[in-house]
Parts: sequence; structure tokens; C-alpha cells
Amino acid sequence: MYPVDEQDCVIKLESFGLQNKQMQMNWLKDGLTVNPDIHLAQFEFSTMLLEEYTTDYYDLQYPGLELKLHLKRLIAYHVVQTYIPSTVFVILAWLSMFIPPESVPGRVGMGMTTMLTLTAMFSSVRNNVPKVSYISVLDMWMLMSIIFVFSCLVEFIIITGLIRNGKKKLGLQVESFCQIAVPVVYITFVILYITVYSFVY
Repeated sequence: MYPVDEQDCVIKLESFGLQNKQMQMNWLKDGLTVNPDIHLAQFEFSTMLLEEYTTDYYDLQYPGLELKLHLKRLIAYHVVQTYIPSTVFVILAWLSMFIPPESVPGRVGMGMTTMLTLTAMFSSVRNNVPKVSYISVLDMWMLMSIIFVFSCLVEFIIITGLIRNGKKKLGLQVESFCQIAVPVVYITFVILYITVYSFVY
């Protein structure tokens, strides 16, 4: 779920030598105090005292206590560094559809520049996150952004082919359709992404 993930870290305080019959461990009433000056750069956190437990993974039983640290990742960094810039590049790719098809250097230049920039951004994002074998939520966002930019390039190739084959009217109709379809599909994707992954806090 990165970067909208939440982590639970359990800290165990356990007797090393005294058994359960020799010592009991309990949290003091109102014993948990957290320094209000402690702040984490990427997370907001809360702490919770868990119940007393007894070990069951030794031959003998030892008393223990658990402290649970709940970490919730802050999303603001990724909104500014990843989500907004990638959205801007998708919009730029879509705006290239409004350049006349006859202006090949302008269309190709705009499309390829956004594609290469988005690919470089994706590579940078992957270098800053833990190396995992599965696809994260952020990977899904970046891959879909690249697909949208790539589809704008494919659309231009199709339009150019139709015009060169003497089907200019059909080509212009396809372009008019894509000018409306691309933003509608992208907005639908963004809404689904926000809804499914509880992006808005």
C-alpha cells in the first residue's frame, strides 16, 4: 500500500531469567507518557500499551509486556514530489492532441519529452523506495501515467497514418474523439484510485 500504508511495530519487554511464578509484570496505571516534541519526518505515530503475556515458545514460561507503536505514513511529500508532477505531464501529453497533425515535429517533440521525463521520474521514485518484489500503489499510479502518455503518442501515429492514406476526415474524427476520451478516462482513473486507496484523509 506504499505510500498510503500503515505499520504496526510491537516492542516486547520480557524477563530474561525469572519465570512467571517468580515475577509478574504489569504496566503502571497511566504509565504511558510520550514526549510531545518527538516528530517523525515521514510518519505520524501513536503508542498503545498491550496486555501482559506469558511466553509459550520456551520450555519454561517467562512474563512479558508489549508496547505497540502504530505508524501512519504522511502523504504530503508524495503529493508534491510525485502525484502532482506526473498529473501535469499527463495533461501536457493530452494537450499535444490539440496541435495540428501536420505539425509533426511539435507533436513528436512534446510527446517524447513528456514520456522521457515521466520515465525518469518513475526511475527516481523506484530508487527512493524499498526494493520489493510486488507492485506498490505508487508503482500503479506511475505505470498508469506512463500508459496515458504512451496512448497519446500511439494516437498521433494512428492519425498520421490515416491522413497519409487519404482518410483525413476519419483521422480528424478519431482525434476529436480522443481529445474528449483521454481526459474522461484519466479523471475516472484518478477518482477510482483515490476512492480505492483512501488517498484523501
